[in-house]
Amino acid sequence: MADNTIIFSMQGVGKTIPPQKHILKDIYLSFFYGAKIGIIGANGSGKSTLLKIIAGIDENYQGKIEKSKDYSVGYLEQEPKLDENKTVIEIIREGKKEIFALLDEFTSSVDQESETLMYETLKEMHITYLSIAHRDTVRKFHD
Repeated sequence: MADNTIIFSMQGVGKTIPPQKHILKDIYLSFFYGAKIGIIGANGSGKSTLLKIIAGIDENYQGKIEKSKDYSVGYLEQEPKLDENKTVIEIIREGKKEIFALLDEFTSSVDQESETLMYETLKEMHITYLSIAHRDTVRKFHD
């Protein structure tokens, strides 16, 4: 269940790469504790760049970001190096902290059954998560 506690906010964030290509421009957003957020977009639209900024991996951006000190941000790479002897759910649980968030386009590399199991498990954990996807099928997990 979501509440009104803002755990992350972004004000006027942008990312430009030389010579003058705007990847992100003037982004404003806030995440409330317990929110389920999905970002869906075409290849090259800046989804991964946005997640890397949120996770603190990319610090070369314009604008302001505020993170609550009581929460942490996790990041799962789009093409992670995974232990082949473990299931996706086992790997996700290993990385779970009090607040586990940000699955970067992970759903594009798993089958529909694994995707469903992953999101059902995340919902059972009652945590905030943000997922990025190419497939529209993730919408049903963000209600």
